[in-house]
Amino acid sequence: MSGRDPVRAVARFVLTVAVRGRRASGGPWGEAVLAEFGETRGRWQAVRWAVGGLRTVWRERRQRIRQLPRATRIRRRAAVAAVLAVVAGLSVARFALTPQYMASAEMEPTFAVTDRWVLDRVSLRISGVHHGDVVAYRKRYAHVEQIRRVIGLPGDTVECRDGRVHRNGSALDEPYLPDGARTECEPTTVPADSLYVLGDNRAIATDSRHEGTVAMSSVLGRVIDVW
Repeated sequence: MSGRDPVRAVARFVLTVAVRGRRASGGPWGEAVLAEFGETRGRWQAVRWAVGGLRTVWRERRQRIRQLPRATRIRRRAAVAAVLAVVAGLSVARFALTPQYMASAEMEPTFAVTDRWVLDRVSLRISGVHHGDVVAYRKRYAHVEQIRRVIGLPGDTVECRDGRVHRNGSALDEPYLPDGARTECEPTTVPADSLYVLGDNRAIATDSRHEGTVAMSSVLGRVIDVW
């Protein structure tokens, strides 16, 4: 029964990979540990043996590396550093900073069609969202990402008078709008955990005037650079 235990099987597999990798056999210390694995009894003894074996393999490899010529050690370290740099770059691109491009004119003149921009997925989670931030979010009923400017935070009252946006009774200074732009909207009090967002090209943008406020949970990140 013990040979069929999945925990023992996984422990043996991990130890075998650590000792041999893609080779037919490993170093003498590692092979000795692997050969004695079958003497273990029960799953937890097998796991403890495998963990101890991993430490033995690590020490054996370090000793073997120290015996290599210095030039070879340097080349290996450089190769490892290069691989780690690539992995780190991919991780940053996927989870922290994501370059994208603008597919519509709804944020002109700030963002022209085909402009490239970088989405910061991290800092917004740390510092929160602020008035004037340009954020990317996923639309409520479609798998579509949009970028819009944050006009209202939870508790704010947003309304339009004489073609201008007012927040909590004060008119906003919006130098990013096209010349002569006018904004018409219905008075709205922003609910908790939500944002009121507008496109900079008010004449054509679809935003909170038409689709309501945006749930904070749908926000993907902050736009931090454009080129």
